[in-house]
Amino acid sequence: MPLVSLALLLAVLRKLSSLDVRDNPIYLLFYLVMGAVWLGLAMRLLPFCDLSVRDDALERGNQAATYAVCGALMAITLCFAGGNIGSGPGWWVVVESAGLATLGLFTVWIALQASTQISDSVSIGRDDACGIRLAGLLIAVGIVFGRAVAGDWHGEGEMVVDFVRYGWPVIILAGLAALAELRLRPSVQQPLRPIVTFGLLPALIYVGLALVVLAVEPLSQVIAF
Repeated sequence: MPLVSLALLLAVLRKLSSLDVRDNPIYLLFYLVMGAVWLGLAMRLLPFCDLSVRDDALERGNQAATYAVCGALMAITLCFAGGNIGSGPGWWVVVESAGLATLGLFTVWIALQASTQISDSVSIGRDDACGIRLAGLLIAVGIVFGRAVAGDWHGEGEMVVDFVRYGWPVIILAGLAALAELRLRPSVQQPLRPIVTFGLLPALIYVGLALVVLAVEPLSQVIAF
């Protein structure tokens, strides 16, 4: 998944980044390395969401946690990639934009965990359907927040305004996810839910809704090609 994430970032850099970055191997390598470091640092924040790459996914062989971790990797990549879309004066613009998107992603996750204990169903309950569902939601949030910080740079104030303007649909996504968890999470009668109907289908719905948001506010409106 890290390799897939970096491949996605490279594709974004080649097609949607600043014009002086797209065809410059040095700049491309620089932002790829920055992206790899960003992923590594951001993944260290997962314990704040009650999920651990080492403890849950690797050492305990928790498949549900693996799904969730992969979704988190992709979501963080989308946030960082969004910060690279458009033109700006330098690398610090990417840090500010991607930082805002990544902070938003973890804020939503922490709030959802506090209200639904979704990560507990993954790390403790080992519910594969919940892991897939969480992965889909994180990717959906990454799509929306990545879009919210994309575009040509016009200052920190406009960055925040655009983040609110384009990122507010995440509130609806998070609300739907919270309601869904009340119905879809494991129960005493059914501790393990079917993966397709309780995991894959909700995940696809989350991602589909995020893509609808992206279609309503296309990137071409804010990028100077």
